[in-house]
Amino acid sequence: MAESDTLALSEDQHALQDTLRGFLADQLPSAALRAALETEVGYTPELHARLAGELGLTGLTIPEEFGGLGMSLAEASVVHTELGRALYPGPFLCSALAAGVLLAGDRAAAEYWLPLLADGSVTGTLAVADEAGHWSPGSDSVRAERAPGGWRLYGHRWYVIAGHVADIVVVPAMTESGLALFLVESRSLGYTASGQLGLDLTRRVCVTAFDEAPAMLLGQGKDAAAALDRAERDFLLATAAEAAGGIGWCLDATIAYAKDRVQFGQPIGSFQAVAHACVDMLGEFQAVSAAARYGAIAAAAGSEEAPMAAHVAALRAGEAYRAVTESAIHVFGGVGFTWEHDAHLYYRRAWSAERLAGGPQAHRAAISDLAGL
Repeated sequence: MAESDTLALSEDQHALQDTLRGFLADQLPSAALRAALETEVGYTPELHARLAGELGLTGLTIPEEFGGLGMSLAEASVVHTELGRALYPGPFLCSALAAGVLLAGDRAAAEYWLPLLADGSVTGTLAVADEAGHWSPGSDSVRAERAPGGWRLYGHRWYVIAGHVADIVVVPAMTESGLALFLVESRSLGYTASGQLGLDLTRRVCVTAFDEAPAMLLGQGKDAAAALDRAERDFLLATAAEAAGGIGWCLDATIAYAKDRVQFGQPIGSFQAVAHACVDMLGEFQAVSAAARYGAIAAAAGSEEAPMAAHVAALRAGEAYRAVTESAIHVFGGVGFTWEHDAHLYYRRAWSAERLAGGPQAHRAAISDLAGL
């Protein structure tokens, strides 16, 4: 079977894509998105509840035994692409990451929290990055100590997606025995989340502080490290898929503008420079979509290639998304630089998403390590 056939969406995945794209186009047009960004939480909880209840998205990859739909990362990639296309600002990605770690952790914690994450009544997030923005679970920025009433956490994590609205936070910390994974309830004394300045207006990140915060042990040692490795892989694949969706929006918006905008008596799409820009965008869209899709399928199949594929997809997506948003703004001309046009929102997402995913140097280093170079 040809690789193109392997990467093609199934009939059910096409249906999922069409349903979600239509839903978001109807419920989250530009005006609604901008209004949501102005709210205290930065998204519309009512819309998030509908995505959870009507479409079951918050339980997409959670097993059926815990109240989810039990789908694979291949289906999740379809969802992330459409959410990225719409610049959906809600806490879908971070909750999915927290659920993935819980699946690999303490059974009792999974049985309690996963059904709540699946139905959308609880939101989760994962706090792993250090102050430089690097995925650094083994750093000593958070430490855990035993106390008479259980474990307590001390320290900080940065770039925590939706830390201001998360009900539970999954966080790695160093103990006397080494790396361990913990769950902290955000209402607990000793936990605070403060908004962190960022370029992306559609995805809020926070600095989280743990000051004797009570925590539940989820796992430690090799099991904790393996769970975090899978979470990083899933995060990279999700951001790559989101980039594919954002690039798709830029491509469609640019082509539509090039057809309608007239200069010197003819549509600007007839100008060679504009036509070449659109062709280049199409090439980037196809390449990033294929890389993200390949990585998701490899991860769903449990392939040993999945970690490498995730870093390759993230590297390719980060570079391409930045280039496409810049090219689109140039084609739009003066209007593309205005606050009223949505192009700047995609530009902001492209730059900040690449930073959140670790940046190109980190991916190149990881690819070299995985390849044994």
